[in-house]
Amino acid sequence: MKKGILFATILLSVSFMYSCTKKPQTQKAVFPSAPSATGNAENLTRETNEPSNEFYPRVSVDGKYLFYNAIETNTSGGGLNIDNLLSGRGSLFNPVVVTNKKTKIVRKEIGMPTTNPLKDNAADATVMPNGNILFTYVLPSKPVIAYTSPEGMGINYVSQSELGDDDSQPVISKDGSKIVFSTLIGGNRMICSMDQKGGSFTVITEGYKPQFLPNDETRIVYNLTVNKYVQMFTLNLKTGQKSQLTTGEYHNKDAAYSRDGRYVAFVSNRETPTSNRHHVYVMKADGTEIKQITQGETDEADPTWGLDGMLFFSSNAAKNYSIWKAKPRL
Repeated sequence: MKKGILFATILLSVSFMYSCTKKPQTQKAVFPSAPSATGNAENLTRETNEPSNEFYPRVSVDGKYLFYNAIETNTSGGGLNIDNLLSGRGSLFNPVVVTNKKTKIVRKEIGMPTTNPLKDNAADATVMPNGNILFTYVLPSKPVIAYTSPEGMGINYVSQSELGDDDSQPVISKDGSKIVFSTLIGGNRMICSMDQKGGSFTVITEGYKPQFLPNDETRIVYNLTVNKYVQMFTLNLKTGQKSQLTTGEYHNKDAAYSRDGRYVAFVSNRETPTSNRHHVYVMKADGTEIKQITQGETDEADPTWGLDGMLFFSSNAAKNYSIWKAKPRL
């Protein structure tokens, strides 16, 4: 897609978020106050309510805390800067990640109003088996993977910047033996692995946003662009066997397996493929029985599961991206 067509598409999609006021001569931007849930979901609730844009929610192992990226909103030319609003990094259709350096990790007790800024210049939190927090440290010129204490005290480097141009999105196996993450190598977004000390560095495959499967940690699920569309793939880390999980002339991305491994939540713009509005969907792990969870004029991203089957996700309802939650009717 040529740059001019892409920009026109972005402007067209943003225009759907605007409606006329009673006085046509004084048009204002009107955002939905909440994402719209379909009949396949219940208990839709806003979890965060801060002025920042919030992405990449992750729930602690005990289900008590929520970790997420809080990113300052940037505007230019009097309009929305879409690149900065989508996870704070990259462009709408280009998976190449450029880490936003105005981001921090926030920890929040689920259901409670108080938030706790955990780490500045950090993103992509995941809880390690020993309770430490693995994250992307964005302050160096080449972002790296690091970890900190559960209280956010101290920084311990894991990866070295020479491994890639932008190490990010780390996840760790349950036994703590393997860290899988995304990095830029030769201008391409690649998925790599290493141990907790940064050793045994291995390039696995092209792609980004890896996640371990909860019921089989010899496999990962990740995003990969195929013929201009982002699709979800699984890969066996032992055999190298790759399987495409989704297809279609629209984006399907950000897979999150339920904790029992039976279901996969993801976002897709299949409802309106010509726009960049993504909604949350849930399907069985074999790719059948797809159910739409959110709909309408908002854009959703980064779903993740809580202990009780609740889905947390980012939505741009009420203008800023905030964290919402809903319970799918499975």
